Amino acid sequence: MCCSIIFITYLINSITIYFLNYFYNKYHTIIMKCRCKRNCIISRNEVLEDIQTRYNPCSDCYTKKLKKSIPIKRQLNLDDVDKNYKKCTSCNKRHIDTVMAHVLKIMIENGFLSTTSSIRKVGTPLITPAVPLKTSPYLPEKSLVLITQHTDNKTSEKIYNSVPEIKSVIKGDINNTVGQLNENNGIHNYKLQSGCDIRCDIQKTDVGEICLYKPQSKIHIEYPKEESLKLKQVNEILNKYDNPTVLDAMCGAGTLGIYALLKNAKKVHFNDIYDIAVDTTETNLKLNNIPCDKYEITQEDICNLSCTNQRYDVGLIDAFPGVDTSGYETFLKKICKEIYII
Repeated sequence: MCCSIIFITYLINSITIYFLNYFYNKYHTIIMKCRCKRNCIISRNEVLEDIQTRYNPCSDCYTKKLKKSIPIKRQLNLDDVDKNYKKCTSCNKRHIDTVMAHVLKIMIENGFLSTTSSIRKVGTPLITPAVPLKTSPYLPEKSLVLITQHTDNKTSEKIYNSVPEIKSVIKGDINNTVGQLNENNGIHNYKLQSGCDIRCDIQKTDVGEICLYKPQSKIHIEYPKEESLKLKQVNEILNKYDNPTVLDAMCGAGTLGIYALLKNAKKVHFNDIYDIAVDTTETNLKLNNIPCDKYEITQEDICNLSCTNQRYDVGLIDAFPGVDTSGYETFLKKICKEIYII
């Protein structure tokens, strides 16, 4: 009788957990929101569907490239440049150099750059969805987020409305770190001036691709690589264990912890002091199909984590360059068997 009751209780609990996970994954609301009316956040399968050919030219594409360091006025007539300039009539793509030349023309017209400027002066272009590329891309519409200092609200709106490949224009200096360095620093964001800054990076790993969405004006740039040195280091750590529990103490967009779960981690505790990072991580966990019972998320100062009654096999600290991690290491040694600075 007693064994029957225990079995029935176990069965009910198992069924309950199954349906909680099912309805969570089916109906859980994505935290990250975009300000445009486009569907900027799509499923992992949709993102990966055409990614291998998305930025390839077709046989009809205009393939002559611009010189990035030579003044634009020496390479083309700016009067000819508009939304259809060098645009392929078959696939509707333009080479990234042509797109940047179009943006440069608008910056020149609005007094931010001169005709002696080259396309290199325009800013930092970030494709989305992004994968490591061996050649420069041919861009479809709304596939480029631009970070630049050479703009204002009016100019950014004109760029967004005139250049079809531009998804958003962000005003910022890439030499300044976006986000929150640590508990003693305030938050520094770039300024989103036009469009929608939601981007997706696709990071290749030994356990498949990880799709990482982020609001680029509020999260630091970490462009995907053919082989991520950080993930290679985490892989070496995880290989020491069968099913470790992991504390990703400064999770950012969630990359390391998500990889750990896809690899062999039993459970991962994600933490970051920055609220946007926490929201971003939660979105990426959902979009990479991670069951909710495999992780927990907190937004706390590392040295004041409320999980002091828990113990983890591995503690990961992925701090911004220049941040002193000694205090974090001292605290995490109390709750983690091993600490790794990534």
